[in-house]
Amino acid sequence: MPEIAVLLLLALIVVGPAELPKMMRTIGRFVNQARSMAKDFQRSFDEMGRESELADLRKEIENLKNANPANEITEELRKAKEELRHAEAVGAKEKAMKPPADPSGKPVGKPDAKFIEDDGNTIAPPREKPRPAQPIKTGAPEDE
Repeated sequence: MPEIAVLLLLALIVVGPAELPKMMRTIGRFVNQARSMAKDFQRSFDEMGRESELADLRKEIENLKNANPANEITEELRKAKEELRHAEAVGAKEKAMKPPADPSGKPVGKPDAKFIEDDGNTIAPPREKPRPAQPIKTGAPEDE
């Protein structure tokens, strides 16, 4: 407050009492103009924020339109069909590789050669039959 009083006293001395009301009106108009410019500036920022939110909402709505659940389900069904076909092919391959058995239960013939792939690996000879595990003695009365 004391600073304003000093400024008013200085303005009264420099400008004079006759011109002081005109100067105060001019300063008031300038302050009003500065306030209106500040309000316009604030409104433009608020509007840009709303436009940004609207753009985000539009983008989200577009994503929801494009995210058709029927397409996703169709894709999953297609993948499942491919997996089933692959499993059937593997099963047919294994069945063709297994020699057929005669009624007595003995295998007859050889596996179909078109289903056997030569990958260059050799088969290891069978190992000995594993021996049964020996019980561990813990020192408890049941172990004796």
